[in-house]
Amino acid sequence: MQELVKTSFSEVTDHRVVGRCSHLLSDMLMIGLCTYISGGADYQDMYLFARLGSAFLIFI
Repeated sequence: MQELVKTSFSEVTDHRVVGRCSHLLSDMLMIGLCTYISGGADYQDMYLFARLGSAFLIFI
């Protein structure tokens, strides 16, 4: 599953400024997708999922 996600998100072009980004685009997309699937509605939900839900994903 993890390889499928990496492959899918690696095809997305990252137009952000190199050296000014703290997180990989693929990580941001994954957190956004998981937030959406879990019923999240906005950036605050995405932030909470990244802080609280990501620990859960380690065990999957």
